[in-house]
Amino acid sequence: MEIAKIVAKRSTCLRRRVGAVLVKDAHIISTGYNGSPAGLPHCTTETCIRTKLNLPSGEKPHLCRAVHAELNCVIQAALHGTTVDGDTVMYTTTFPCIDCTKVLINAGIKRIVYIGEYDETSGIRADLIRESGIVIDGFDVPPPIDLTKPTYTLDAHGEKVCNICKCNYTYNELDHLLLAHHIKDE
Repeated sequence: MEIAKIVAKRSTCLRRRVGAVLVKDAHIISTGYNGSPAGLPHCTTETCIRTKLNLPSGEKPHLCRAVHAELNCVIQAALHGTTVDGDTVMYTTTFPCIDCTKVLINAGIKRIVYIGEYDETSGIRADLIRESGIVIDGFDVPPPIDLTKPTYTLDAHGEKVCNICKCNYTYNELDHLLLAHHIKDE
């Protein structure tokens, strides 16, 4: 999932950065991020109709010039002649919209692992997923660390104990919080 987060940084969308990674048989076969179609100018405040109209996420998606990360991921695999059918997993930083869900079903993706939700209230997407048999797994993201509050407590011996992982530590508090063992990876 960390790779999907890094891929999302390449996004050219002004409103939401999404990254996706396709993994087949434990190997990355493709990545994608949301942005304008290949070879076209990136989104700007002048070209983003959704921003001009102040449309909420998920409303009137046809007014967006960007291609979604999940779709770009499947397209990249196809452009390079890589089959996605089989034991393939889509890791994405945002749950696929209904259109991307349909593409993933047709592409033969078996599992979707996601972090954030994408607004969809009709229930059609949920029906499609249930009927297709795609396995859905939400990725547990630890809550943001509030550095304005103490991040440790003192044990019975006066030693600092981390409030996040309950380990003992005696070094710089901020350095400790940035250590990898506070980030859940899959």
